Amino acid sequence: MSSLVITCATIRKEIEQAIKKTGFSDPVLFLEPGLHNYPKKLHVALQELLDRAANVEQVMLVMGYCGNAVLNLQARDYRLIIPRADDCLTMLLGSQQRRLEVQSEKQTYFFSPGWLDHFEDLEQDMIQGMARMEQRYGKERALQLYREMFKHYQRAGLIDTGTFALDELLVKAQQRAAEMQLPCEVIPGTMSYLEKFLTGPWGEEDFIVLQPGEQVLYTHLFAQ
Repeated sequence: MSSLVITCATIRKEIEQAIKKTGFSDPVLFLEPGLHNYPKKLHVALQELLDRAANVEQVMLVMGYCGNAVLNLQARDYRLIIPRADDCLTMLLGSQQRRLEVQSEKQTYFFSPGWLDHFEDLEQDMIQGMARMEQRYGKERALQLYREMFKHYQRAGLIDTGTFALDELLVKAQQRAAEMQLPCEVIPGTMSYLEKFLTGPWGEEDFIVLQPGEQVLYTHLFAQ
């Protein structure tokens, strides 16, 4: 079955490893991480790609809901497959259930390798907000206010999927966690979800499968 994958550069290395592992050979398009900050722009970019998709039997949207950017997307003459995952962190952990289990241990602010690499792109609002606070209150008070945003978390968790050099990545994660005044722990991740995404089967527990011409509805994303 001919496929097209549309995904985010934030998980590029994980996708490339999954492709290598599974032997997936169909085209893959990577979106710039910065679109994550602008759900409406991301939605428009995704629909334009879907409208241009041709000569494929299915399009696999390997990304989370991203601020509901996927809501109301419409498939054309192919079926559209979307993960049951509000963001890429859930996919890197393996499932929504696994994420809930990790959170039940300790309230966790997750870091992924791609998030750390693309921090400036993904957290523009946070960075700009910090700059405004520094200008208004000074650096020390701004840092206190910044840390207030994370006070309900008990740890920062670096998801390790084995695709990066962990020692180097852990240094970055610890630096970010220190700014948040959180301890940093390594959380085991998995490539199984991404590998299954590329190969199937696409069971309804983990995936949303839309038939040609169907539109992504709220009830698809948040079915009870």
